[in-house]
Amino acid sequence: MSEPLKEKTAKGLLWGGLNSTVQQLLGIVFGIILARRLNQSDFGMIAMITIFQLIGNDLQNSGFKVALANLRQPTDRDYNSVFWFNILMGGSLYILLFLCAPLIASFYHIPSLTPLARYAFLSIVFASFGTAQSAWLFKNLRAKQQAKAGMMAVLISSSVAVVMAYMGFAYWALATQTNLYILLCTLFYWYYSPWRPTLSIDLKPALRMFRFSVKLLISQVLTDINNNVLNILLG
Repeated sequence: MSEPLKEKTAKGLLWGGLNSTVQQLLGIVFGIILARRLNQSDFGMIAMITIFQLIGNDLQNSGFKVALANLRQPTDRDYNSVFWFNILMGGSLYILLFLCAPLIASFYHIPSLTPLARYAFLSIVFASFGTAQSAWLFKNLRAKQQAKAGMMAVLISSSVAVVMAYMGFAYWALATQTNLYILLCTLFYWYYSPWRPTLSIDLKPALRMFRFSVKLLISQVLTDINNNVLNILLG
């Protein structure tokens, strides 16, 4: 391992740790503020649809970030294939969940859950535009840029959520916090990554990588279900 790569790896670990710590601290601070302003039922509304968001994002991502990093020398064709796969998958999932939102609301006997779910599920679409960019940053050890993106996104989105909470938007503030966080992360990934997609749509490289990434996908989906099973059953 060359010295520059060692330095990049060390700095990557440092920035990764800093990013995780700062986001956790900000999450605690803003979480306390929101908890004092919002009702328990507001958090409950979000908890009911969180599992659908998580699984939707898992399916949209399909483990391709790690799959691309696992390639020795991923090409522009590989990144482009993953980009369009994610866009198509994210768009399809949103349409499906949009149509299923009334069923989710009916399951919990809460009609107002329909518009909230349809709004919250936009995060899947936002995330689909940033997976390939995030993978490029990850593969090229741009941990500093990823950390900046994450920290700025959580600070801005949480601040907006607090303002909305004080303005009386209730659970919409929490849904906006998640949507805005993912949207900002995606925009920052595009800003920091020089890679750009083309209009040439070839899904063959993505389908080849899927043989590897599907294992990660299944593992992540099972983890999310296990962590949120009580929210599904109890509402």
